[in-house]
Amino acid sequence: MSAAEDDADPQPPLTVEQLADLQAGLLDDDTAAAVRSRIRTDPQAADALQALHQVRRDLAALAAEPAPNAPPQLVDSVAAALRSPGAAHAARPPMRSARVIAGLVGFAGVVAAIGLGTAALLRSPSSGSKTDPTANHITVSAPVPVIPLSDPEILALLHRPPDFGALTNPGQRASCLGGLGYPAGTPILGAQPVEVNSRPGVLLVMAGDTPGTVTAYAVALSCSAADTGLLATTTIPRA
Repeated sequence: MSAAEDDADPQPPLTVEQLADLQAGLLDDDTAAAVRSRIRTDPQAADALQALHQVRRDLAALAAEPAPNAPPQLVDSVAAALRSPGAAHAARPPMRSARVIAGLVGFAGVVAAIGLGTAALLRSPSSGSKTDPTANHITVSAPVPVIPLSDPEILALLHRPPDFGALTNPGQRASCLGGLGYPAGTPILGAQPVEVNSRPGVLLVMAGDTPGTVTAYAVALSCSAADTGLLATTTIPRA
């Protein structure tokens, strides 16, 4: 071995940004496979990925809870600020609107505040309709892609024969596993057809990247090494 080889730097550690991109399905399949391979031999990266999964679950749980109704006076304040004739040209109207919207953060977050302000405008007399939509009927963002099964339901798949649905063909499953970063012969612990945000897919449950966990991947019906079509993923403790 040459001195140059001895002095060669090892691969730089995986960054949180790379792990977040992997979790969100933003990496191409070759890069995802390489990152997953490194995670299995890097405890720090595995811990960081587990933390990202926990954040994703927490955000999904928050998004699923109904937002409390804001007091009418706050809705009126938002509407008044947005309807102000000088709002488009005044020197500091953005700060004023920001303060009003900030008052709604404790009720439903910034996204809900925007929805409430828009709803108030639509309910204003200038709209000329008594059936204008209210804040409860306005969608301001797409739902977070999450696996539509609870943790116990995912774990229950470990105790019954897998239902591979559209991934019945062993060759396609092997290709799909390669795209996810697993060797073709890696055991699939459970499977079930699912829908994520109205998109059909198949849930594959694999041994987790950390001991005592399993990782579930919702992949597209056409999942392959070329394109897994990853819809959502989560890692949970194994009972």
